[in-house]
Amino acid sequence: MADIIDWIWSGINWLWEFVVIFLLFAIAIVILGYIVSKIVKWIVVKTLYKLRFDDLFRETGLVETVRSIGFRGLPDILGLLVFWFVFLFFVAITLEYLEFATIAAFVTLIIEYLPRVFGAVLIALGGLWLGTWLSKRVETPVKEADVPLTAETTAILVRWLVIFIAIVMALGLVGIDTSLLIWTFIILIGALGLGLAISFGFGGRDVAANVSAYSSVSKTLSVGDDITVGEYSGTVLMVGRFATVLKKASGEQITLPNSMLANTVIVKRPK
Repeated sequence: MADIIDWIWSGINWLWEFVVIFLLFAIAIVILGYIVSKIVKWIVVKTLYKLRFDDLFRETGLVETVRSIGFRGLPDILGLLVFWFVFLFFVAITLEYLEFATIAAFVTLIIEYLPRVFGAVLIALGGLWLGTWLSKRVETPVKEADVPLTAETTAILVRWLVIFIAIVMALGLVGIDTSLLIWTFIILIGALGLGLAISFGFGGRDVAANVSAYSSVSKTLSVGDDITVGEYSGTVLMVGRFATVLKKASGEQITLPNSMLANTVIVKRPK
């Protein structure tokens, strides 16, 4: 009878020392990891909100999109990535402790991959911000340069070009082959360039001639000059890049192409 009691008691001791305590210690590691992960996430999110990180992307429309799927803002998404990176680190330690080597190796692979995902997200966000910022600042120079594209179209092209480059870099960082995407982009850019060249070559020759003549016309004429150009007479109201506007004695306004003025005798009457 005493042998049976000793056998039962030794079994209980073994169960307590090698199963219960073993599992309790593993659970304690997971709980500790969860708490640490929550604290790190809170610090990251709090810091990003303090730095007004969302304001950088207010004009992109991304903040509203993030809020529509249940997040307060972009810091919550970045904080979530940080949380899982830290928490999975503790999970991997626990699995190693429990000698689940295969599962631990898989979790370790995820941990090694998460920084790439985090970096890809940052690159994509940076491209979105930079593309939006540049698109806002190219409209005025484009309007002044009189290129064959409208300022709005140029701004859109600049924005999506920067975003595309950022997306390609982000996908490459996470190990996705982007060669097909790059070749598709090259073909589209080539087609767009060819279309612009044809359009400007056939439909924009007069525009180019007027812009080219602007330099000489602007040196010859000034606002307020009283001139006669062929059959037209009047006072110069404006010397534009494409054309010059005259005001006749009757009050009517005449728009004369700069290319015509550059190749016609201009009679200026003294003021």
